[in-house]
Amino acid sequence: MILRLNSFFIEIENLFIIVLISFFFSDKIKLFLTSYFVCYLFIIFHELSHIIFASIFGKKIRKLKLSIAGVCVVFNNNDGLKIIKKIIIYLAGPLGNIILALLFRNIDFVFEINIFLAILNLMPVYPLDGYNILNCILTSLNKISYLKSIETFFLSFLLVISIIVFFMYYNPSLIIFFMYVILIKYFTKNHVK
Repeated sequence: MILRLNSFFIEIENLFIIVLISFFFSDKIKLFLTSYFVCYLFIIFHELSHIIFASIFGKKIRKLKLSIAGVCVVFNNNDGLKIIKKIIIYLAGPLGNIILALLFRNIDFVFEINIFLAILNLMPVYPLDGYNILNCILTSLNKISYLKSIETFFLSFLLVISIIVFFMYYNPSLIIFFMYVILIKYFTKNHVK
């Protein structure tokens, strides 16, 4: 579903709408999804941090996408921004999660999830913030050819950690995230020219 507001679009993934509706109609699903939606609030805070700094630097939102995997903000072209401002915008999300973690450091769940989100988003893997930061830095140094090798290393690292977490804690979250990242890369490679 795509909604048009005054100056930007809101795109809501159909699967996310189904999950959201099912949350309100079943107590069993509500119990299962409560922690998911709490984490979703942290992701929204992460994206709001990006929006705040991008707005300070004069960037306008083109699209806000809500999906089962999280929230993504797409801004109008960043070409007019200096590299330091671009990096600040990309760093704002993970720093927002770190600030939230520190504010609620006495609540283990809030602290751990926000630190995890900050670290995860700093990985140099497309479409995460770390990838965009590294892309800015390597482009400015004329070393963009290193980006693919670095990303491949971190994707391999993420896969290994995902498998370890799955077998040690019976938690498939990182494997699901890994598959999501691979699908985003595949979709982008094959549908965005």
